[in-house]
Amino acid sequence: MPAVAYVPNQSPAKVHHCLRRSLKAMENAQKCAVLWFAEVQRRHLYRDLGHPTINQYAMKELGFSKSRTGDFIRLARQLDNLPAVRAAMTSGDLGYTKAREIVNVATPATEEAWLKAAQGPRKELVREVKRVKQAARVDPRQAELMPSAPTVVSPKEIPVRFQVDLTPEQEARRAALVERLHKLGDVPNNKAELMLEALAALVESKEKAPRGALVGRPPVQIHVQESEGTITVQTDFGPRELSPAEADRLRCDAAIARPGRRNTTSIPPRTRREVLARDGHRCQAPGCGRTRFLEVHHVTPRHHGGSNHHDNLLTLCGSCHRLWHERKFHKIPAGAA
Repeated sequence: MPAVAYVPNQSPAKVHHCLRRSLKAMENAQKCAVLWFAEVQRRHLYRDLGHPTINQYAMKELGFSKSRTGDFIRLARQLDNLPAVRAAMTSGDLGYTKAREIVNVATPATEEAWLKAAQGPRKELVREVKRVKQAARVDPRQAELMPSAPTVVSPKEIPVRFQVDLTPEQEARRAALVERLHKLGDVPNNKAELMLEALAALVESKEKAPRGALVGRPPVQIHVQESEGTITVQTDFGPRELSPAEADRLRCDAAIARPGRRNTTSIPPRTRREVLARDGHRCQAPGCGRTRFLEVHHVTPRHHGGSNHHDNLLTLCGSCHRLWHERKFHKIPAGAA
């Protein structure tokens, strides 16, 4: 049902009828927008469109505010965990307003019961949701905002699984902190990047260094080994081979040690410091601006004739730098950025 174009000075009955139709159209549009957004998030399509995080995509491409971005991410993730609710929204059996109420309390085990409850008047549904929240002492603002799906990686780049067991109280604290971070903005959407960001902040606090003060040099150093074009990195789980995109990224900004030869760097240290200073110690990817895990990227690769001249160097955070090289290897059109 499309919205009714506004025409002034109509009769009371006509104004009321047009308003109700427009509200119905608005609710349907909101429902469709959430479902499309969930598709972008679930399939990580924002990466194909040139953005390392769903947050950056939502704010830059869709013009969302930080709070609206957080709302859409939360709803999209909850719908991924509630397939019956998502199917009811897709078919039109469940409207957007009722869906927003259900996703706050439903679980995969209870979603069918909540869908039956949603068939009644909205006032009764809202009353029942409120009663269940109070009985369970659930704070809906503590909902987890991060997508649970793993980052898509190259088949050659085998993920290392790191699992943490939390007590219920610890999980409540973690979820509340994630919620607060998203309200502040500038937070990595990927769980792994968020964990590394938190550890980096803890290191800086222990070293009594203000945020960004250590960006003249890498905040951490990892040692990789290259042999016959293959690069491996040593982990607590043994050596792991890096994907071609990751290997290409590391060659951009690295210290190189060869047996029997003097150590060198991909970029002279002085040049690297000057580029970081020129870019204000911030990632230069559109809509990002992060100040941790900064790397210097060669716009034109060295093996394609690119130099270490300042005009060919750009400051990127590790996440955006990784995305650039993945797009290059996966042949994603540059115009998608």
